[in-house]
Amino acid sequence: MFETKYMFSRNPRSYIHFKFKNDIDYGQTYYDEIAYDNIFALAIRKSQVPVKLLQIHEQEVSLFKEWKNGFSVKPTVHRMIYNPLINLPGKEDIAAPERGEIFNSFELSLNIRFAYLERYLETSFNRTNLGSDYPIGEVRIVQGIPGVMNSAYKYTKIGFNVSDWASIPPLGSIYYSLYAGKTFGTIPYMFLNIAPGNEIYYYNKYAFNLMNRYEYISDQYAGVIFEHNIGNGIFRLIPPTRILKFRQFWNIKMLFGSLSEANKTLNFTPGHPFSELGGKPYMEIGTGVDNILKFFRLDLVWRVLPQPLPPESYKRFGVFGSFRIGF
Repeated sequence: MFETKYMFSRNPRSYIHFKFKNDIDYGQTYYDEIAYDNIFALAIRKSQVPVKLLQIHEQEVSLFKEWKNGFSVKPTVHRMIYNPLINLPGKEDIAAPERGEIFNSFELSLNIRFAYLERYLETSFNRTNLGSDYPIGEVRIVQGIPGVMNSAYKYTKIGFNVSDWASIPPLGSIYYSLYAGKTFGTIPYMFLNIAPGNEIYYYNKYAFNLMNRYEYISDQYAGVIFEHNIGNGIFRLIPPTRILKFRQFWNIKMLFGSLSEANKTLNFTPGHPFSELGGKPYMEIGTGVDNILKFFRLDLVWRVLPQPLPPESYKRFGVFGSFRIGF
């Protein structure tokens, strides 16, 4: 992979970014994940789950412009060519498009974000968001255009997300994320919404930790992530844990999704790994211990919907570890 960035301004931030990628990957990217070729990820992978990989050829040019009030826009030109390698439907399994090359897409997108008084950990070219005392909102619009550089698919995607973290003394703090989106068009699975699954035992705040990757696909969806950090909770009653300052929390993650008949026909080929929720909710609930030795976290997670639950025990309940640094 090669990428470069030229900064026009650092405060407020403005830059142009170029990226070229030709690599093997999961085909999904979301916050807090560990790359598949990380030796740590390989060591804690769920042994029962088949690896699903694609070769990805990607070219991207994006502009980013931010204003001091927290408003930012990011228009992007994005070309993607996928070649499924392991345990995913290949070119021979999906009907060929009327024009262009199968699994070849050319997109124009616009990301609009508002994060008032957001805090950052910043280096010369990159920065890590540390959140805001106010809700953060984001809207993304994507248009797939056929006939450009042999691209094959015409579609439109619209999605939004609102998230917030708030302190609620003396009851601790809460975090929530509300999101929804819809895809207009009949396209292969890698261009649809793929629910973020997690196939390792490192807890991912933004994924469904008892769901496999590519387990559920949809062309319209809505979901919520909610976590309540209670603080000392029951640990204040136990002298050793009170001294160690353990923190207790609980959370819930829900996803509603559905898939059109046209996209089912295209993607649900013999041997495919996908399912669709049909408008029913997927839900996980969890609890655990945070602030173990200041930065370890232990999560216990249960899958409760949809019923009936899958027969595999690793899809019903899991114990996950992670590292968390608070600011």
